[in-house]
Order: sequence, then C-alpha cells, then structure tokens
Amino acid sequence: MARRTARARQQPASTAHVLLTILQNDPESQRVLSAHHVREQDLVSALKVADDEPGSALEVAIERAAALAARTHAAHVRPLHLLLAMLREPRSMAYRCLEHTGANTARVRESVEDALVATIAPIAPIAPSEPSRPARRVEAPRAEIVRADATSRADEDVRPARPRPAPIVPPVPRTRASVAPPSSSTARPANRRVGPRATTPPEAPRAIANEPAANTSPHELDRERFPILSAIGRNLTALAASGAIDPVFGREKEIDALLDVLGRRRANNPLLIGPPGVGKTAIVEGLALAMARPGAPLPGLEGKVLIEISAGSLVSGTGVRGALADKLRKLREEVAKSEGRVLLFLDEIHAIAGGEGPDDLASELKSALARGELPCIGATTDAEHKKHLERDPALARRFTRIDVDAPDPEAAIRILRDLAPRYEIHHAVAYDPAAIRAAVELSVRFLPERHLPDKALGALDLAAARVRRAGGSIVDVEAVAKVIADEAHVPLERLLVRDADRLLALESHLASRVVGQRGPLARVADALRKGAAGFRGRRPLGTFLLLGPTGVGKTETAKAIAELMFGSGGMSRFDMSEYGEPHSVARLFGAPPGYVGHDEGGQLTESVRRRPYQLVLLDEIEKAHPDVLLALLPLLDEGRLTDGRGRTFDFTNTVIVMTSNLGASESASSAPRAIGFGGGEARTTSSAADRAMGAARRAMPPELWNRIDEPLFFAPLGQDDVAEIAHRMLRGVIDVMRNEHAIELVIDESAIAALVAGGGFDPALGARPMRRTVGRLVEAPLASLVLSGGVRRGDRIVARGAGGLVRFDRVEPEDVAAE
Repeated sequence: MARRTARARQQPASTAHVLLTILQNDPESQRVLSAHHVREQDLVSALKVADDEPGSALEVAIERAAALAARTHAAHVRPLHLLLAMLREPRSMAYRCLEHTGANTARVRESVEDALVATIAPIAPIAPSEPSRPARRVEAPRAEIVRADATSRADEDVRPARPRPAPIVPPVPRTRASVAPPSSSTARPANRRVGPRATTPPEAPRAIANEPAANTSPHELDRERFPILSAIGRNLTALAASGAIDPVFGREKEIDALLDVLGRRRANNPLLIGPPGVGKTAIVEGLALAMARPGAPLPGLEGKVLIEISAGSLVSGTGVRGALADKLRKLREEVAKSEGRVLLFLDEIHAIAGGEGPDDLASELKSALARGELPCIGATTDAEHKKHLERDPALARRFTRIDVDAPDPEAAIRILRDLAPRYEIHHAVAYDPAAIRAAVELSVRFLPERHLPDKALGALDLAAARVRRAGGSIVDVEAVAKVIADEAHVPLERLLVRDADRLLALESHLASRVVGQRGPLARVADALRKGAAGFRGRRPLGTFLLLGPTGVGKTETAKAIAELMFGSGGMSRFDMSEYGEPHSVARLFGAPPGYVGHDEGGQLTESVRRRPYQLVLLDEIEKAHPDVLLALLPLLDEGRLTDGRGRTFDFTNTVIVMTSNLGASESASSAPRAIGFGGGEARTTSSAADRAMGAARRAMPPELWNRIDEPLFFAPLGQDDVAEIAHRMLRGVIDVMRNEHAIELVIDESAIAALVAGGGFDPALGARPMRRTVGRLVEAPLASLVLSGGVRRGDRIVARGAGGLVRFDRVEPEDVAAE
C-alpha cells in the first residue's frame, strides 16, 4: 500500500509513505498519532519538503520491526513495531516528517512503547501452594520492548539506554522516570494477593505515587525556590521539551560554536552579535532544543535549563533608586542557589549592561561574570556592541564573541522549506514551492535594509494570513509579491513583470509623456537598460544630467521614468537652490554628533532608507554649494552614502536625475526662427547643445562631471511640439468635463491654433506658457459656464478658435458626428 501511495504521488517509496499508510489504515497507530496531533494533511504537506533518506532506510526499518516482534514474542509484525522502528532512525523520512508536523518524536516514541506494553501478556500470578518460593524476577513489559529495540539496533551508534525499570513493578504510561527498587519484603510470597488479578505487588501504588506527575517536566523550576527566575524568565528548555519551540535549521555551525564556548573553563559566556533578523534568538532556541532532547550528548549541560531574561522584564517595577541593582542581586542569588543548573540568555544585553546612572548594571554584571555567578549567553547587534560594550573592556572580555551573519539566499530557501510545514499547519494553507523562492529573491531585492531569513519568513507568514482570511488555500508567488510590494512601497506590477519587458518598452512610454525630445529619451532608455543588465558595478541604475531651457520636458522626463520604474510616488525631489550654503550638507545627510538634528537623520538618506527603490531628482543642481556637490561623489561612484550617525545607505536601486538651466540663455537666443529647409535648425540645435554642455562642465567639479552616465541636452520646443502638448493638456480637460459634470467636450483644430496664437508658444519658455493659456482661454470660461448654468449635464459643446480666443458652442449629437 505504501508503494501504491508513493506511485500515486510520483515519488520513490520511503518510510514516510509507510508512516502515511499506517496512519490511514491502522486504528492503534491512529490513536497514538492523533494523541500527539499528527494529522494526515500535515504528513502530506511534510512529504513535499522532506529531504531524501538513505536508499536502504525502508528495508532496515522492516528488518528492525521483525526483530523487535521476534524478541518480544509477538505472533506477527504489527504496524506499531514498524512505527517504533522508524522512530528510532532520525535519518528516515518518517522521522523528519513527524518533526515537520510539530510532533515531539521522543514523546511519540514513548506512546508507541506504551501501546506495545499494553499488548504483552500479564505477569502470571504465583500459586498459593508455593508460599516459600522466592518471587521470580520478571522484567516489566516496557523493559522488554526497550531491550528488544536496543538489541535490534546493536550495530548502530545510539543514544544511552534508559535506566532499567525495577523488577515486577509495571511501568507507568508516559513517564520516563525509574521506580525505586523494591524492599526485601517484596520477595515474600505472603505479600502477594492470590487470584487471577493479582499481578501488581503492593509496592507498585506507592512507587507510582512517588513519581512526578505526567505533566511535570524535569526542566521546570520550583516557583517557590526561584521566584524571580519564574516570574521574569522564559524557560526555553521546558518550552522546547513541550514542543512549543519551532525546530531550527541551517544554524548547526553557530550552535556548535555556542557549545564550544560554553565548554570553556574561562570566558565561557558566548555573545551572539549580528544584525536584527538573522536568527540570533533562533540559535539559542536551537541550543534549548538540543538540551531538551533526551540523551543529547552535551557534556557540561546535562540537567541544565536555559532561561531567557529580557531587558524589559528585568527593568520593570524598578522605579525606586537601587531597586534594579537589588533585583539583579536576587537574580544572581537564585542562579547560585540552582548550583549550576541555570543558564541565562540575556537578549538585547546592551540594554541591561549599557545603562548610566545610579542603577548602572555594568559593574554588577561584570563582577557576577568574573566570579562565575551568572553564566549567560548574550545577544546584541554590532552597532550596540560598539556603543555600549566595547567601551568597557573589562566587561567585554567576560564574553566570547560569536558573529552571526545572514544566510545566503540558497541557504535561506532551504531554511524556509524546512519551516514551511509549521506555518502551513498554523494557517491551514499550502505553500507553492515557487512562493518560497520568490519570498527570498524578492525580499533580497526590494527589502535590502532588512535581513534574511527574517524578512522572507515574515513575508510568507503574512501572505498565508491574507490568503486564509480571503478563503484561499494556496499561497502562490502573487500573494507573496503583494506583501513585499506593500512593504517596499513598490507597485505589484513592478515585482511581477519582467524587467526586460518593461525596459524594452521604455522609449514608447517616455515618448507618450515627453514631446519633441526623441534623441535624449533614446539615450536615457539605453543607459537604464545597460544598468539593469548589470553593466554598472555598485553604482545607481542610472545617473543623468538633463540640460536645457525651462519648459522643455526635463522634470517631466524624470516623472515618467519614476512612474515606469517605481510606480506612483516613486520619486523624491530636492530643490538644490535650498542647499546653497556649506553647512546645508547636514540637511541632506544628517547633522554630525553634537549638533542639532543629529538624531533626525538626513533628508536624502532617510528618504532612501524608507524607500530604497525610487528616483532621486536633484533639481537645479548648479545652485547647490560646491561642498554639497562633492558630498554626492560616493553616491554616484559607489552607490552608497553614510549619514551623520554613521549608517550606510544603499543607492544601487535608485535612478539619479539632475536638472540644470546652465547655458539656457545661449540656447534660447539661438532658437530657430528661420523658414525653409531644416538644415540650419539642426546646426543651430547642435551648437546650442555644445554651449550648454560647456557651461555645465565649467560650473561643476570635474569629479562630479566624470561620474555622470549621460549628460543630455533638451532642445527648445518648436511650434508643432507645443501644439501637440496643447492636445494632451486638453485631453485632461475633456476627462474632467465628462467625469465630473457629464458634459461632452469636443476640441476643434481651430481651438489649438487659437491657443498657440493666443500666447501659448514662446521659444524661450517652452511648454509652460501653454499651461497658462489653457487655463485662461479654456478652463476659466468652462468653469463660468458650468457654475452659471450655461451648460448642463448631458450637453455637448464644441470648442472653436476665434482669433486669439476660444468660443464654446452647444450642439446636438448629430452635429458633433458630422464635424
């Protein structure tokens, strides 16, 4: 049946398929597994992500099950025998699938042993005719099963066997403690009750009563003896033993480093240092899982419990002077009272040891660590370590530093695949394998200020919550992309559409927004495609200097690039005329220490921190102070800037556009006015571009000029260009009349000519006069007609030119169609 199940799923048969078949068909196994909340759908989900097992794992499990059945004198091999055999092999897919479902494999194994114990024949009673014969030593049924299972695995390296149960006394289900050996009176036959049900000696109830309750963990602390630890601490070992902590994957190296430091004779306090979100707390939780695992080979940590103490819980309730130091003293006394059983985990240790004032804990903590009275593991970030701990060498040397780096994307994908079943169970959804990879790749690209695996795991978690709330069952790539798009403030289409498709259509998109500048727009598109293809190193996606007179489309080009690349709101604009003083550089990058505004950050750096994917427009760059221009060199050259607080910001996902009117007077004075063939116009435009480029190069520092990808000249607009701009402006007016007032507006070509002749065209000012002319000759008269009732909802009007004015006539629909 297991092979049939595997073939149906197009997978090779494994122990996991045997486990699934047992769960589906064997009632005894169903009861055992259901008691540990193992469900069929959880196993099916785990099958999708479990790693392969050794090729002989299934055959070995069958052989062990047969050996176990034979040694316990079972009539035949039962599914419970096979289940126990698979639970003894951590490398099997069945074992790993059970772990993926969240079950505590050690406790499942005990339950299977208990179920097998219940099927072994009871101990034969002693006949009353034999009063003088000593009691025969009969092993408990559980001992037989444990011994038989150990014998069947004698050729392998296994964990230490449990203590052998005392003779005669039957085992108590779901407990690992041994029973005290019976007194000599146990051997007297007179102490046994005669009869077919007399199978339990009188010592058994007393031994059972002396055992801990079934729900008592050996990792729990006595609340009466350890009130402070119990009140403010979080017992990670007890939580791990109860299955309340998720398994930890991909951090074996860091956990081994923790164990090495903890095993040292001196300086045996590890300090985990790494950025937020890389998994420092998860590493400590992985240590707790190892400590809670029965028979784990952890020399020096046997019987210890790991207690997490947060800075907030330690500081709370200590408003009175001296209360914090007194609380730490009591905590130290309780740790000493445990006689080495308690190991502390101080998360955000800089908040505990870096305070100032009368309740400064650094000296208390330092003395306790020096005397070995406070064994602990610390965790902090590199910045906080430098700020709070490195400045106190005596405190810093009490710790041994362990650097925790973010995993690479492929390692993060493996971690997420291992953790995904837990989240599938919690949300009652399934993850598309492509969604897991997309969570890592998109978060790396669009959330660079955060770290793996936390940012990818958070995206998967939130996507599953949204899918479940919407009634869905599958978390796909689009669901994950929506989450990351919201966090990165990037349109969803930007994440789902391939960059190649978007960039190939860049010229047509720019041409639909900017009139009369096809040459410069083509060079902008080429530079952006080059940057997107990777031919830019660590620089921004593109760096452009747009030159030319006012009103020719420089700012509109920047807006069009931002809209296509980053969506609405994807542009930050800085008027560089506001940075004409040397000290104004602090406004862009943040004030240095000791100055007002140091904690606020810089306008430019904070904008990119909040939204790493955007276009940065530096308008009128020639009006900024030279010191400000030189401060931009790291941005243009290396794609990064450092603010006044020492934080480095990534600009490699930005587009930098600088605009300038340098040379505008020369280009405006040489605007084409001749009639005839166009050769003279081309020569005039070329000379104007050369003069503007020369003026810009003389005004800018050479270091800045050499770091610009494309300095471009936008030529003055001709009359036809301005007429086309008028058409586009009037389309907006038509939309407003239709959508706001239900009035159809038709524009006659004579109206365009009237707008151009009525002051809409000026070679020196570009398209800006047309904006004013449309407002004066079209929008203002229409507003008067609407407010006065001259036109009503449902009317149709035609705009016609009349000299230098525009006239509006109400017409019937057939008249409009005829025109």
